[in-house]
Order: sequence, then C-alpha cells, then structure tokens
Amino acid sequence: MKRLIFLLWSISLLLTACDMSDPLLPERDVEPKSAEMKMTPIKGEIQSHVTETLNGIPVFGTLSGNLSHLGKLISDNSTWYTISVEMDEQSWTIVWEMFGSVCAANGDFLKYTLNGSFNILENKISGEIKINGGTGRFSQAQGSMDFTGCADDPSNITTMYMHTEGIISNVGSSHGDENSLVEQNESIAQAFTDAWDTHDTDLLTSLLADEFIYTEAGGNNFTDKTAVVLYAIGTYSGAPDSRFETISIVANEQFAAVEWMWKGTNTVGWPQMGIPATNVYFELPGVSVMEIENGKIVWVKDYWDLNEFLELIGVL
Repeated sequence: MKRLIFLLWSISLLLTACDMSDPLLPERDVEPKSAEMKMTPIKGEIQSHVTETLNGIPVFGTLSGNLSHLGKLISDNSTWYTISVEMDEQSWTIVWEMFGSVCAANGDFLKYTLNGSFNILENKISGEIKINGGTGRFSQAQGSMDFTGCADDPSNITTMYMHTEGIISNVGSSHGDENSLVEQNESIAQAFTDAWDTHDTDLLTSLLADEFIYTEAGGNNFTDKTAVVLYAIGTYSGAPDSRFETISIVANEQFAAVEWMWKGTNTVGWPQMGIPATNVYFELPGVSVMEIENGKIVWVKDYWDLNEFLELIGVL
C-alpha cells in the first residue's frame, strides 16, 4: 500500500510541475511525405520502322528492339506518330517531333515525346526522348534519354537505328490506373473518330477549341468551325455510306493520335475534284494527330494518301 501511495504522489508532483497545455513530446509533422524520387539508368537499341508516308514525309510507324526496364519491345504495339517536320535545305537537315509509346512484354506501356534531327549528307541522327508516364509499373515514370544513330537509306528512309541512354524515375512505384488527363485525351480522340463515323458535325465541332487549326491531308488549314463542317460534309458526299473504324489510339498529357479505317462506296463521286462515281467499295487507312489543351483540340492534322485512295476506288 505504501508503495502505491508513493507512486501516486510522485505522479501528482510530475503533473503539477508540467504545464498541461504544452505537449510532453515534441511536435511532429503529420503531413504525409512523398517518397523520394529514385533515378535509375535506362538504355537500349531501338529500330524505328516507317509504315506510312505522305508526300515523302514519314507519318507513323512502329518500334522494335530492346530497352532496359521493358526488355524486348512488342513491335505491333510500340508506335510513333509525327507531330511536325521541317527541312533546312542549306544544311540538308531534317528536324522533327513525334510522340508515341513502347510496349513491354507484359503489356505495360511507356509513353514518350521525341525531338530529333537528321543530317542527310552525314546520315546522322540525334535528339532527346522525354518519358511521359504510361501504364502499370510505368504510370508514374518520368525521365529522358539521348539518342544517336543512322538511317538505312538517307534518301528513302524505311528504318532508323538508334542507341538510347538516359535516366528514368519511379519505375514500379505505382500500379494504379493511367493518368486521368491521358484517359481524357484518349476519350477525345475516340470521340473525334466517332463524330466522323456517325456524320455528327455538331460533335466534331464541339471537340474543337475556340481557336484551333484543322489541317486536312491535302495541306489546307481550317480555323473556322463552319469550314470544318463543310469539309466533313464534302467528304461524306461522294460516299454517303462512309464509316470510320478506330484501329488504335495513343495519347499522353498533351497529344493524341487515332489510327482509323475509312470504309465506304464511291456511289456519287467528288465532281468538284474531278473524281467520278465508280460504285467501288474501299477501305482507306489514315491517322489523325491532335494537340489538346484544357479538354479541347487546338490543333489536328489528318494523314491519308490521295493516290492510294484513287487506286482503291478505281480511278487510277
């Protein structure tokens, strides 16, 4: 009993000596802290294969080879799409920008944008690849790679050979869903094709920002929504049964590209272009590449081959 009384008396003295308004332990920051970003090397040997050109300009294609953290690339699902191409005729140098994704053996995608240059006379390729997240274990990945290489034929490129080396972060740090902004841009690209497929010009123009540029395959630019509507109606007019089937969609936080197949029958023709009706059914592949800001398309360009189209409908 004496021991119990002594213990209680000691506790009372301790409490009296302490200001109960102050904590006995030092304050701790209870805000959750993000994990430290870990950067690791990434490198590989990649081959870029051109699968579609327009007026001599590579428009889209596939990638093969090996890349650390991914292993052997699944070529059919590793794709690139051209954003812009410029030619400096004095130095014989091509400067281009593209974006796309590479696919690992387990189906995870690593997305990227690429800025590069190609000196035709020296057959030298160089540039930088920015890593922009992806799916699965790459959903939070960021980083960059430098690349150098050459083309198989500088005058008629079908394959580019590139050595890449750089750093990547947060591989495997998240197995969550894809970035919501990427999902939004994928949905916009799908809606774009749906609008063409259903001949819904209201839906098509609703996807465009107040200020936009729509470049059709022939190089004409539209900056007015009424002009886009007339372009769409003119496209349908020669083949009233026109349908547009989505083949694939690739997107990141800024760009999206949709590969589609235009299917129809040339029952009317396009007299204003000198194209008569042939009553021939056709399936024409094409791609639309777009830049998206605040949920609206600010720039879009269609790629398809007019000569191939004329051959398919029996005019050439």
